[in-house]
Amino acid sequence: MAKPKHRGEDPLVKVVVPNRVDLAGGTLDIFPLYLLVPASMTVNAAIRVASVVSIRPVRGTARLISDNFSRRSEAGDTHGFPTGGVFGLVAAALRHFPPRTGIELRFGNDSPVGSGIGASSALLIATMLAMGCLLGRQKSWRETAREAVEIEAAHLRNLTGSQDHIAALRGGVQGIRYLPGRTEAERFPPGSPVGRKLAVHGFLAGTGKGHFSAGLNWRMIRGAIDGNPVALRRFRGIADAARDAWEAVSAGEIDRLGRAVAREWAIRRTIARGISTQAVDGLFSSPEFRKMVSGAKLCGAGGGGMVFGLLRDPGDREAVEEVLRRRGFSPFPFRISAGPRISRAGGTGVR
Repeated sequence: MAKPKHRGEDPLVKVVVPNRVDLAGGTLDIFPLYLLVPASMTVNAAIRVASVVSIRPVRGTARLISDNFSRRSEAGDTHGFPTGGVFGLVAAALRHFPPRTGIELRFGNDSPVGSGIGASSALLIATMLAMGCLLGRQKSWRETAREAVEIEAAHLRNLTGSQDHIAALRGGVQGIRYLPGRTEAERFPPGSPVGRKLAVHGFLAGTGKGHFSAGLNWRMIRGAIDGNPVALRRFRGIADAARDAWEAVSAGEIDRLGRAVAREWAIRRTIARGISTQAVDGLFSSPEFRKMVSGAKLCGAGGGGMVFGLLRDPGDREAVEEVLRRRGFSPFPFRISAGPRISRAGGTGVR
């Protein structure tokens, strides 16, 4: 006889959203930088490294459980959780919705802490989608992304951008343009010729060193906000590289894309102290790596986290991964995600 299920075992809602790799133009998604740099855009790809939130019914109060940190918290309702520590950003997101009792939220990330692939922002989006589904609320990706940016900025008390949230909400390979009063995003799905080609040539590897993006982002953009001509010239170069990268992506020109990624990184690493590391510089300048890789960069703000790169020949993947391991990096699978998956009690929907 089948064992009876206990109350709370099956989730009312489960949301799985992708993290992202920024190919070019990261940091330009942060207000007001994109207003200071004409024709700013960011090119990114949502990847199948996930952030997950599930909601289950429980008796009485409200609970939060962090799978990554094996921590739990209980409160009178969903507005009572601490906004510091491992629960901070999720707790801040919950205060965006009416208080609820009788539910347990369990959350976790596939990626390591400080990975630079937008895991905390993706977890915020997963929480917002899960609560929206539970309460029967639906909003456009633009509305959700804007709200998420402001929740995160208020929580961090620092500037933050929108590319992580947009990738988590839409999936695929995206070219995101930032214009006064609006954001425009073009998208290629994973199964498109563009998506398949990028997946075949792309690779991802962990540095083993975490980073704190908010601090690095501020060091990068403060010169531009202050009107420093050198900083502004460098960000214009990053914007040029991002536009070239999107044209290359759209045309399926992987070698050209690799050159744009390399050019973007060459500029980015000079913007502020601590963006690159000695291990990354050594890897990127090694002849064996350069022979097989057309372009590579640290994801996000840099300082550690994940390396993304493009193989000149997909047949060199094993050889490149061996070089990475030998130098202390940890290869990750690089697969492009179609976007969020939302499962509801009594049925499954994909959004």
